[in-house]
Amino acid sequence: MNWNDRCLMELTHHNLFESNEHRLRFRDLLSCYSSSPFFTKGLCKCMFLASWDEEHFAVLLDMLNDMTLEGDKTLRTMKDQGEILEKEYSGKDAEIFRLSNAFLNETPYEAPDMGIIDPEGIHIIRQAVKAGTYIDELPPLPKK
Repeated sequence: MNWNDRCLMELTHHNLFESNEHRLRFRDLLSCYSSSPFFTKGLCKCMFLASWDEEHFAVLLDMLNDMTLEGDKTLRTMKDQGEILEKEYSGKDAEIFRLSNAFLNETPYEAPDMGIIDPEGIHIIRQAVKAGTYIDELPPLPKK
């Protein structure tokens, strides 16, 4: 079984997908970009998070397409954009960008006082953190 299948199976096994659409969006991103030179477990975690809904999926897909066309070998472009977006937003959206930035930088995420975030945002963040834990437990990514 390849790494992508193991990842998808692990997250499915732990019931982390909110819907079949969430799972399919994640699967599509994973299959399209897992062989890219900039793919990391951190990016995989962001893919899970962005696959939550169609709007965020489209934003990430556009960025990944641009990075591929530009021949990016690292996540520098994405990290820079994430830092800008985190400062432009507040509440749930800012916190989701902060979580994404932690994923991309492979740094620990420390949840804020969840009173500033609506229940849906809290749920999304908690599920993404759980998914991140399971992704981290997977074997190392294959060498490119």
